[in-house]
Amino acid sequence: MSIFLIRHAESEANINGKTRSHASIALSENGLIQAQTLCSILPKIDHVIVSKYIRTQQTASPIIEKYHLNFEVDEHLHEFSYLSERKCANTNLNDRKEWVSAYWNKMDFQYKDADDAESFEDLYLRVQAFNEKLNALKENYSEKNLAIFSHGQFLQLLIMLIRKPRPLTKELMREFRLDLLRHPIKNTEVFTY
Repeated sequence: MSIFLIRHAESEANINGKTRSHASIALSENGLIQAQTLCSILPKIDHVIVSKYIRTQQTASPIIEKYHLNFEVDEHLHEFSYLSERKCANTNLNDRKEWVSAYWNKMDFQYKDADDAESFEDLYLRVQAFNEKLNALKENYSEKNLAIFSHGQFLQLLIMLIRKPRPLTKELMREFRLDLLRHPIKNTEVFTY
């Protein structure tokens, strides 16, 4: 049996829709279809863990309904929120391009865009904490299946660190950004832990 790490289905933000807050971004119409499709291709799921963001919960919803499950919200799983939520309210991807470039051009893992934003170091620490949880959980899922719904950037770093554990450095941040641009995790892409 397995632990499945899954990126949420297509969201309104993924198709350049305007967003109110990081947590409130909902799935697009296509994303709702992707979530149904995912439910039909995964094996029976015994437990579900999601982030606090609605798009992961909506992606997991068909599985939760199909198997009559409760779900667990994990505080570590949310997306990397490196831009100020206040500044990003009512903006889309195009509106944020300049801010995104400015953040990554700094390449400073301790830099915070504002008091309501995260540093790359914050993301790294959340990923490390969740990786420890995964290690503790794996024994419980030798005969059951666990589905974990998270986000592209969170999963990108988690998978990097699972494959090659390493300390937090500027080089890791640079490698993460390049990997994110060259090989982004697709909506509903599934990794087996």
